[in-house]
Amino acid sequence: MKTIGLIGGMSYSSTLIYYKQLNKLSNDHFGDLTTPKIILSSVNFSFIESLQHDGKWSELGSLLNNEAKTLENAGAEVLALCTNTMHKVFDEMMQDISIPSIHIAESTAHHITKDDYRKPALLATKFTMEEEFYVQKLTDYGLDPVIPTDESRAILHSVIYDELCFNITSEKSRNMFLDIVKEVEQEGADSVILGCTEVGMLLNKDNVSLPVYDSVEEHCKSIFNAIL
Repeated sequence: MKTIGLIGGMSYSSTLIYYKQLNKLSNDHFGDLTTPKIILSSVNFSFIESLQHDGKWSELGSLLNNEAKTLENAGAEVLALCTNTMHKVFDEMMQDISIPSIHIAESTAHHITKDDYRKPALLATKFTMEEEFYVQKLTDYGLDPVIPTDESRAILHSVIYDELCFNITSEKSRNMFLDIVKEVEQEGADSVILGCTEVGMLLNKDNVSLPVYDSVEEHCKSIFNAIL
């Protein structure tokens, strides 16, 4: 297997899920204790979050580009960014990087279209739901994403940054997220994208009535396929 380079820490809660899922995929594939070599660069999320909300995306692109170069120099052969929102600066991150990187939105869109769904609801941070960098990837695959209302987007964003990124879950927030699922279903959604790497801490295939595509799970499948 090729060596995986992960840029994580955005948040640490979801980076833990990446590490667990990638190793489990390897165990399941080989039927033994085989696991991939993973090099992790975990950033200071407080600094990242501050730059996000200040709109300093150019600085964020340069920062992630430096992390990518560090991982490539350390021997990574396949690169992955363990966050949806920061894919806004994916192209900047990949400047002068010679190893391939697996894009989380493309991984998710590929699996949705393969299953013949066309109108996935996108539940994520406000950055991801409201800007073109992610939605455009979905439309490029022929999808017509359903975006929650302003009020629901604010709820999703707040719970993600104020609770889930601190590894805090509550039934109150879970129920609010489930209400948003009902809302987007009424708007015609035929599936749901857990489009923030932390949303799967509250929603999953067992408690959502629509088909669920957890972006972390879909990303990890694509990363693992790329290293075989």
